[in-house]
Amino acid sequence: MSRNLSQAIFNIALDVPLNRTFDYLSGGFVAYIGNRVVVPFAGRNLVGVVLEVKQTSDYPIEKLKPVSHVFEDVVFDNDTFKLLKFCADYYHYPLGQALISSLPLRLRQLKPAVSRKAFAYSLLPNADISQIPAKKVLLHRIIAALQATPVLASGDLAFVSSGWRKAILELKNLGIVDEQEVVAVKASLPTSSVEPQLNDEQNQAIESVLALTHQFKPWLLHGITGSGKTEVYIQILQKILSEKNAQALVLVPEINLTPQLEARFRSRLSQYPLVTLHSNLSESERLQSWLAASAGAAKIVIGTRLSVFTPMPHLKLIVMDEEHDSSYKQQDGMRYHARDVAIVRAKQLNIPIVLGSATPSLETWFNAINNHNAQKQQYGLLRLTQRAVENAALPNIFCIDTAKSPTENGLSPLLVKALRERLSRGEQSLLFINRRGYAPVLHCNACQWVAPCMRCSARMVVHLSQKRLKCHHCGHEQKIPLQCPSCGNADLHPTGQATQRLEQTLQSLFPEARIARVDRDSMRSKGALTDMLTKVHNQEIDILVGTQMLAKGHDFPHLTLVGVIDTDSALYSPDFRASERLFAQLMQVSGRAGRAEKAGEVLIQTAFPQHALFHALRSQDYVSFANELLQERQVMQFPPASYFALLRAEANDFSQVQQFLSKAGNLARELLTNHLKHEVMIYDPVRPQMERLKGMERGQLLLQANSRSALQRLLRVWMPQCRELPIAAKIRWSLDIDPLEF
Repeated sequence: MSRNLSQAIFNIALDVPLNRTFDYLSGGFVAYIGNRVVVPFAGRNLVGVVLEVKQTSDYPIEKLKPVSHVFEDVVFDNDTFKLLKFCADYYHYPLGQALISSLPLRLRQLKPAVSRKAFAYSLLPNADISQIPAKKVLLHRIIAALQATPVLASGDLAFVSSGWRKAILELKNLGIVDEQEVVAVKASLPTSSVEPQLNDEQNQAIESVLALTHQFKPWLLHGITGSGKTEVYIQILQKILSEKNAQALVLVPEINLTPQLEARFRSRLSQYPLVTLHSNLSESERLQSWLAASAGAAKIVIGTRLSVFTPMPHLKLIVMDEEHDSSYKQQDGMRYHARDVAIVRAKQLNIPIVLGSATPSLETWFNAINNHNAQKQQYGLLRLTQRAVENAALPNIFCIDTAKSPTENGLSPLLVKALRERLSRGEQSLLFINRRGYAPVLHCNACQWVAPCMRCSARMVVHLSQKRLKCHHCGHEQKIPLQCPSCGNADLHPTGQATQRLEQTLQSLFPEARIARVDRDSMRSKGALTDMLTKVHNQEIDILVGTQMLAKGHDFPHLTLVGVIDTDSALYSPDFRASERLFAQLMQVSGRAGRAEKAGEVLIQTAFPQHALFHALRSQDYVSFANELLQERQVMQFPPASYFALLRAEANDFSQVQQFLSKAGNLARELLTNHLKHEVMIYDPVRPQMERLKGMERGQLLLQANSRSALQRLLRVWMPQCRELPIAAKIRWSLDIDPLEF
């Protein structure tokens, strides 16, 4: 790379919080658009990405610095760059930070990214096989495998024999086999699994998607829990991946859903190389998977939200499972929503996207049932209304009125009785409480003191086994005090229920039962969740106690009872999305019961059994519930009937937050033209419910618009002006487009 191109200029994106790119001299290096480079910046070296190679610059040539190094890898193709450019514009985030943050960590470092070498083998033309003696059985077995499949990766040969390496070396030396270095992809075991018999609704869904595979079309696959949505995905993938070079991206909301889905896909689609991308992988594994996808070697990528930016040169289909899940929303950095980005990516590539859910987000449901707008691409609505397993009925859902059947240690007598019945029949039960730890509050009966977090507007959670108080928001922890810091009373009580306390109660009630707790505390080690799920399937566990980690995606054929411990706080939450989230959560956890031939039952403990949400839940009528919520949102002019942007700010001193938000709000009002005044509303700054987080005082400013275009027109002018405010450099602030949390 030493050709003299000293006058060539590279326009480079850097991982810095500045909304601009930078020109550098080539320094004699040759680079192409998408290459990684190392450049000097503000006294340090940074990794950047080449956006343009040109001959002139807006800056004097003598002021430009040369690049220090050019890596030979091209990390962004044109399609991926186009997608990230759209996101940087839409979310008003620096392009350089958007580009660099989408890369695996190894590609953000100042040294070459080293990946594990892998090779593919094929028979050379006119190879003389007759020279191999008959007694060399292993050599003949490898040749037979290569004759059956013309190209085999090293991972595939491992299934032929554990001694393949020595044998392949001998075949290479004899001039029979050719070796080529390729991107490593983990091989899947060949399988003989039988395709399940599909019902008419599943067949109709598959045929509908396959009829329009070479154009952009968003499909909502609305299927009740256990209706066989995954089987629909698999059969659509089988058809689309049979095309030459085709790739597919499968998005899942959380890491713990990946192993189960991966196993299912590997068993049914073993002929297609598959990789996963999520934060539980080592940096080496993540790089390997990313390279396999970007080289086209991996035909299927299963990943969490960041995977939506993975370069895939032959992408023909995107599938998003549990599309309603809030985990798809990034809550720091560039605050993108992976669902919205996936839809944009599908549109840019002119390919279909399938969004699957038993409880679709109201935004997706609104788009699926409102197909009258000729300006928008119409969503296809596919319905799966029956369970895929024959004789597997939906569970019966009942509410236990805690006013009439009071709880003791968190459990009502009716729920205890139901648990005992399942134990006597050898069936499994699941108790759902979305709160980890031992108890949410440490309380003094004498003066009513409760243990606060000194860094957050929150209470410390009791973790009794560790004798610690922990804040689940900032991570601060301390010893449990021996007496009340306020009045000196030594009689302090853990108040309320959480997973550890519930587990302890169950152990005392059912000493013979095998009980497992599933939450972030108990599932810290790699593979812990997979091991636990294996035990559940092997019927080595009788009662599961867990948080939302257990609520979705898992298939437990012997589980017939689900008990829901505490949900009432969400019924009357100030968050307008709380009821939507609660309904989805309860539908998901209810769907764990009765997925095979055994009937399922769901018991929900509540002080408000007549609430409209529980009426809809008992009849499992998502459609009526969603349509009613949409009417409420329309009246209140909340999303999806309008569009929000939230300007957040935080600092050690709240007066600085107030000053910034007030100045920003005044700027926005000044920018409202006569036309925009009727389309955008700017609210006064307020404090969020969590006023202080991690020692920082917080505030926020809400913008509401009738249309996305009106909101974006204002933001394009307003954001640069906010950055220029002197106070902006003294505080932390961010813009959240389409916020999920307030």
